Amino acid sequence: MTAYGAVNSLRNTIDYILHSSHFSLVDPSPNIIQVAYEELNPLQEILERLDSTSKSRSRKKVNALDERIKELIWEFEDILESLVYQQILSQFPADQVDEDDVGGEKIRFTIDLQFLQHHIPSFIERLEEMEEEYIYEVDNMPEDEDDDEVESISTRSGTKSKMIGLSDQFQHLKWSLTATSKQCFFAALVGTAGVGKTALAEAVFEDPEIISHFEHRIWVTVGRKSQFDDVSRDILAQMYGITQGDDELGAYLKERSEGMKCLIVLDDVWEEQILDSLKRCFRNIDNGSFHILVTTRDRNVILAMINPFSIMLVRFLKEDEGKELLCEKVFGEKSCPFQLDKAANKIVKNCEGLPLMIVTVASILSKAHNIDPKYWEDVAELRNSVFTDAYNEISKVLFPSYDYLIQYLKMPFLYMGVFPPDYDIPFSKFMNMLDTEGWFHSIETEQSLEESISEYLEELCNLRNLALSNSRTWNISYAIAFKTCRLHSSWRHVCRGEARKNKFYHVIKKLVQVLEDGVKGQRCLCLENNLLFSIKDFCNSVRLNCASSARSLLFFGPYHQYPIPIGDDFKLLGKLDALNLRLYTFPAEILTLVLLKYLALTCNGELPTTISKLFNLRVLIIHPHNNISICGSPSYVPVQIWDMRELEHIEILGKSLVAPCHSVSLEKLSTLVGVNADICNILELSKKVPFVRKLGVQIELTPYDDHNDLLSCFGCVSTLKSLEILKYSIINPVVNYDYVFRSSLMMLPHALQKLHLSGMGLSWKYMSVIGSLPNLEVLKLRAYAFRGSKWEEGSFLRLLFLLIEDSDLVQWKPTSGSFPYLVRLSMKHCYKLEEIHWSSRSGRGTIELVNCNPIALTCVRQLQPTQPTLFDVTASSSFDEKPTTIKFTRYWSGFE
Repeated sequence: MTAYGAVNSLRNTIDYILHSSHFSLVDPSPNIIQVAYEELNPLQEILERLDSTSKSRSRKKVNALDERIKELIWEFEDILESLVYQQILSQFPADQVDEDDVGGEKIRFTIDLQFLQHHIPSFIERLEEMEEEYIYEVDNMPEDEDDDEVESISTRSGTKSKMIGLSDQFQHLKWSLTATSKQCFFAALVGTAGVGKTALAEAVFEDPEIISHFEHRIWVTVGRKSQFDDVSRDILAQMYGITQGDDELGAYLKERSEGMKCLIVLDDVWEEQILDSLKRCFRNIDNGSFHILVTTRDRNVILAMINPFSIMLVRFLKEDEGKELLCEKVFGEKSCPFQLDKAANKIVKNCEGLPLMIVTVASILSKAHNIDPKYWEDVAELRNSVFTDAYNEISKVLFPSYDYLIQYLKMPFLYMGVFPPDYDIPFSKFMNMLDTEGWFHSIETEQSLEESISEYLEELCNLRNLALSNSRTWNISYAIAFKTCRLHSSWRHVCRGEARKNKFYHVIKKLVQVLEDGVKGQRCLCLENNLLFSIKDFCNSVRLNCASSARSLLFFGPYHQYPIPIGDDFKLLGKLDALNLRLYTFPAEILTLVLLKYLALTCNGELPTTISKLFNLRVLIIHPHNNISICGSPSYVPVQIWDMRELEHIEILGKSLVAPCHSVSLEKLSTLVGVNADICNILELSKKVPFVRKLGVQIELTPYDDHNDLLSCFGCVSTLKSLEILKYSIINPVVNYDYVFRSSLMMLPHALQKLHLSGMGLSWKYMSVIGSLPNLEVLKLRAYAFRGSKWEEGSFLRLLFLLIEDSDLVQWKPTSGSFPYLVRLSMKHCYKLEEIHWSSRSGRGTIELVNCNPIALTCVRQLQPTQPTLFDVTASSSFDEKPTTIKFTRYWSGFE
């Protein structure tokens, strides 16, 4: 199931070799690999044919063939990259590059690929044979024989049982079904597998009010196998007792439905054609009332046919609801024994609110007949196999959602499983890591990588309900902007199992996993125990079995403060993430990994001047172990970094970056964050990164600096026409000065969407410049970014989020008509704050007060907006003996 990603990876590898300015290909090398490249285009189209097949068909044979295709492509890619690697290494100059050479001609390597002439014909012949076989298997897929077994775990029990949790959604759904007067009303319950859609639908179906309201109640379990003829016959059998014949459902309903009130539940719908056909049956009925409730995992199935306001996302259980469900399944009507209470809480927390997981764990606990507190504690701390057994059991229910994913979503979804448990994956990190894997081939599309990844996450989180969007924001056009996402633990288990089986990646926490499972041929090793590389047996096994094939090495275990040798055996490594390892000096062996595209290290030592040997790097992230600087001894980023023209993302914290005198620039760079710079260097720096979209700069201001230069920095930044995010921080700010600034120097680029300022100590009057930015949506002001008791300037016509932290502000009173779309106002550590005026017309907002003057909360309570507005207000203080948090929601109609 990873052949599609493998095809894109090889296409990108060949494309880079053909067009890289670093390579001079010896004839006939271009023609040799161009032949292979052209063979991959039809293969990708053939693989995409699987997406249009019925979900009732078994994919076992197709998946096995997919695995063979992937292995063939990987084998060829290994030969190709090994050949390029050897030739690059043999031609690299041994001497260090002098600073005077920066900005000169790019280092070029002569690449001769004639060795591949012996491999290309065989490769293409085998690929064409597999293509023909793939087409045949896709066209002749049998019905899935395992479908009944899988559905039996999750479908309706048929017996009336106590419903636990989701009482709010139960009441809302019941009201929706009984309150509407429409003759034909469709509603839907959506959510991930095992979240309780069927249980919630069944509870409503069996509710006395529903029974008395509807003359007929019909329950049809649709599943993946059912065609509409099956659904139609099932409805007719339950409604009219008709057990034979293929009579049209619509005709029967038109003739016999006069005055009838009927509830039809279609459980576990996978194909939108089912609903489309059913809707046609009700098209000409005008004398009855039919309410149809649909449950489905995939929102795509219902989007075109059901009003979005009639779609309910079934939520996960809260911890108290989960505990009640666990105890009811294990102890029945008896309460949980006191000595097991603490462990029960941990067990429920580990289930992360998924009812199917809770019920499955409860079933295993019940069968064990073991109420020993030690046993329950071992379960809670994951020290035995209970959770693993439960994950394996519910994987039968979850797996079809992955198996029937469209091709281009499978690899990104699988990759989400590589990240540690309880880790919120930042969007930028996810995007950069996916980009350097090479699974995307976007030459023929105008869509940016960021737009593509956003669409993938939208599909996985909000439409397919496979991933969780922990943190997201809305821009002014109400498009979703993802900040973080993650997987539920049950889905992480599925992803990791599939990835290991397909040699996509192997997540390792214990040495026994290597000895038992093996790591042979794995393309990625992810360590959740960073100490493994200090064990000789582990290193020997890795060196023997997968060092030659691995493209990624990820140290995702807990942060380790002592260096661990990484080694130089991973010749073809493209990604190395060792942020969770402390390295005292930059490892020299990394400089031999010339195919690296992504490098992330924690290192306090200086970066070597030979860093430019890593000319393939797209992402360079260097963090310090501790943010400690020695007075008078600044640490600099080597000027040779400007020769690394492929760089797209630079994140180097605690080091100063100096722009070279030469006319060299990093035109592919879109993100430059964390670097230190002085005021004089900002102008030159901005010239060297003309297309940067995200810029984060720290400046250490001294009392001897001309503070008007502080504003002139903005003039330099204003030349960056593509800049969307600016983070500008003054290190060790001094806020008690009273300088006169020239307001003409205050300029910012109009494309700016997010602005973070810290420690500048400017007057609030300069806010008029910021407020006029036409695209600004997020503004964060920290550490006396602005100074003074009163802020009255206005506009900010597109701002959604405003944060003011550590400020001497007393009164915030923007002019009329300002901040019309503000939805969140956060004030933190504003000890003098007394007055807040809210003028948002957004309809809903959140005000957060953290460690602020209590008078400010009183002011918020007395607010009387002129527009209908619903506010959630949170006020908290950590200075009371017992820290408290006050939460309340208030609605102002505007007519009070």
